[in-house]
Amino acid sequence: MINLAFYSLFRRPLRQFLLFLLIALSAAVPVFLLQVTDGLYEGINHSVRPFPILVGAKGSSYQLVLNTVFLRDRPIGNIPYTEMDKLEDSGKVQAVYPLAFGDNYRGFRIVGTDEAIFSYKPDKTSAPWLSIAEGKGFGEEGAAVIGSETVRLAGLKIGDTFHSIHGLADKGKEHNHAFKVVGILAPCGGPYDTAIFVDIHEVWEEHGITTADKQEVTAILTVPKGYREAMQLLSAYQKNHDVQMVFPSQNVIQLYSMVGQTRHFWTVRVVSLIGISLMITLLVMYWSGLGRMPELALLQALGAGKQQIITMLLAEEGMLLLFGTVCGWLLAYGAFLLTASAIQGNAAIVLETAPDWRGLLTIPVMTILGTLAGLIPAGMIGRKDVSEYL
Repeated sequence: MINLAFYSLFRRPLRQFLLFLLIALSAAVPVFLLQVTDGLYEGINHSVRPFPILVGAKGSSYQLVLNTVFLRDRPIGNIPYTEMDKLEDSGKVQAVYPLAFGDNYRGFRIVGTDEAIFSYKPDKTSAPWLSIAEGKGFGEEGAAVIGSETVRLAGLKIGDTFHSIHGLADKGKEHNHAFKVVGILAPCGGPYDTAIFVDIHEVWEEHGITTADKQEVTAILTVPKGYREAMQLLSAYQKNHDVQMVFPSQNVIQLYSMVGQTRHFWTVRVVSLIGISLMITLLVMYWSGLGRMPELALLQALGAGKQQIITMLLAEEGMLLLFGTVCGWLLAYGAFLLTASAIQGNAAIVLETAPDWRGLLTIPVMTILGTLAGLIPAGMIGRKDVSEYL
């Protein structure tokens, strides 16, 4: 009966294909949503992790995070470089790193900063966040260190020279000051893989800023000594009318809260879709079984009992569910890899692409539950008198 059920899968190709397609899509939708949602959350968390605190101009905290952490949107404005000194003198920070935005090269953001940022470790047990893999850091006039994706997408290499463009549009007025690529960063798995780093003093020089009182930064990456010191800094900056302090992780949590409602909505929809698809599958199997009564009657006449007929029907449904869910998972995972590649190319957020074990559970769960649920139509067919079809 098992062999007969296997060969039966190929005897009615159109009917079986439609059932197979229905099962595959039912399995693919939740797997795809699960992989994209979790992969995106992990990618965003990884991008935010190097930024415990940001200090920037007053305005939208989301815009400050988007511009500084994800290199998107326009800067709110600049703040005096002396804010760096105030933070250091507070005694509440481990380190501060200036970040100056406003120029680009072929759409790749130029970041003015200090060379010390290449030694910054968000986690003391890990390698530096921006680790130089090839070449060297700032040590000569016009030095530029570029991200790993900038190398691939812009075609720059060590020794190449380029001119920055004022503003964020990839076409515009070029500065006279030339930069030379002297170093290439190891991949950091985030938006800064697409950045170009230069000494902040050279950013000021190419914009004609020669006096200390006019030196500004777009944001300050601030590393507090601890949680208590971070709260004390936040309390102090809440009274500041010109400068704001934000915790990027809090902005992301608020975003997650809003996304979570949408995610819950789609989860309910997906579960409903799976239930409806499974019911349709069972009904189609039942009516298909009724149409096979002459075949079942012949099997009974040849000596097959009703229990054997039910076994054959369940085996056929189980194999169809197994093949359908496996192909559905493969379809969903392939679509997820394409989506992850598109997100990385557009937003430079690297999604975790390892298969989620919860998605893999759809294969045995749908196969086992679907086959057990198939006892209902199979039993109904098994109780019918097929002798009238002989």
